Amino acid sequence: MSTTQAPWPPEIDQYTIKFLIGFVALSLPMVELVLSHGGIASISESYWYPDSRWSRNIFVGSLFAIAALLSSYNGTDAKQLVLGKVAAIAAVLISIFPCNCGSDAHEIVKGVHGASAGVMFAVLAWFCWDFIQRAKTKLHDERKTAASRRIIIYQACGLGMLVAIALFIAHAITKDDRLVFWGETFGLISFGISWLTASHKLPVITHPSERETLFGFERTQSGTPAYPAQRPVEPIAPAE
Repeated sequence: MSTTQAPWPPEIDQYTIKFLIGFVALSLPMVELVLSHGGIASISESYWYPDSRWSRNIFVGSLFAIAALLSSYNGTDAKQLVLGKVAAIAAVLISIFPCNCGSDAHEIVKGVHGASAGVMFAVLAWFCWDFIQRAKTKLHDERKTAASRRIIIYQACGLGMLVAIALFIAHAITKDDRLVFWGETFGLISFGISWLTASHKLPVITHPSERETLFGFERTQSGTPAYPAQRPVEPIAPAE
């Protein structure tokens, strides 16, 4: 009995999940600033921006998309699996419990939005550290140049996450809303860049032996897709 190969992979792989997470996180601050014409004091204020429902839709939709992707990411060990789920829950709580910021704003449950944002950015800062540790395992072979470049990016992104958390704490003390805007911007951009880097889809910072195609598979000369499982398997260090 003959079998035919499915025309497309049945699911996206971890690298495509990382790429999508990074793309959404990196896009969110810029999209919200455009939709609000610069009229928001924080990214979270997009929920309450009075002149455009698009700003709320994009804000909530992006966070739910990030949450769905994080919840589907099982990582390469138990810590990544669990903390990915924690960050996913935090992203959902951020979106459904808006901040007390902007006109006609109010908190459904006081403190949930800020606490959830702190948890999510703290978990994502840990991911930057974990990505660094995994990249370091590749510094002893031909992949070391690309791995070294990724380590520098992860370090910068981890620092950006810590700056974001520090700005949130400073806001809690001073009540200066400008600190929230910069904290969210530092956090989301650092988050997005680190996960795009870990997707192994970007040239220069990824060795050819680890390079992933944009959609997670590539066409062969016969026109059929080549799945990752069909590639020659070589012992390599754990993926970032």
